Amino acid sequence: MKIYLIRHSESIDDIENCYGGIADFDLTENGKDKVKESRKVIEKYGIEKIYTSPYKRAHQTAQILNENMKVEIKVIDDIRELNSHGIRSGVNKELAKSIFSYVFKKEEYKNTGYYLGKTFLGGENIEEFDKRVKEAIDFIIIDSQGLDSIAIVTHGGVHRSIFKNILNINKKIDEIDDVATTILEYNNGKFGIIDTKGIKFGEDIK
Repeated sequence: MKIYLIRHSESIDDIENCYGGIADFDLTENGKDKVKESRKVIEKYGIEKIYTSPYKRAHQTAQILNENMKVEIKVIDDIRELNSHGIRSGVNKELAKSIFSYVFKKEEYKNTGYYLGKTFLGGENIEEFDKRVKEAIDFIIIDSQGLDSIAIVTHGGVHRSIFKNILNINKKIDEIDDVATTILEYNNGKFGIIDTKGIKFGEDIK
């Protein structure tokens, strides 16, 4: 089975310089246009079912991709984005530094992120996040038995978890483009990477 792992397109938090994570922003008009452009290629893949995060930016991406394919879209709650930003989710980054200045000054919150294994105050435990992503992918594999081609529309944090813990890629993901698409092959319990587009890798994971 081929799996098309797709990141959502540009959302409002990107252009308003807000912390995203669990904040549920819509796609921008530019983001919608990017999906429509990518759709010209993606809809040729013979995708039979789309699995998507419940967050608007992912679900809207899935809906636009599906306008011509008209396959089933199934929402999977556990491929939602990592709650990495906690209490600052959805807040403009400069404003957050002002209103949460006391927290920003605390040593444990000066450096946070997936590969650091730490989230901001009120954020999600990274190990629990990795566990839910793994369980969600296991469920999708079982649910899609008998299909030849599926798509999973999700987020940057989920990509990082999948690449690190399921694909066993020992490289950090530095950047993921809007609608970045990775083509995977799943066969007899094993995953292989056929192609990766729109992902920039950085240094080794320590």
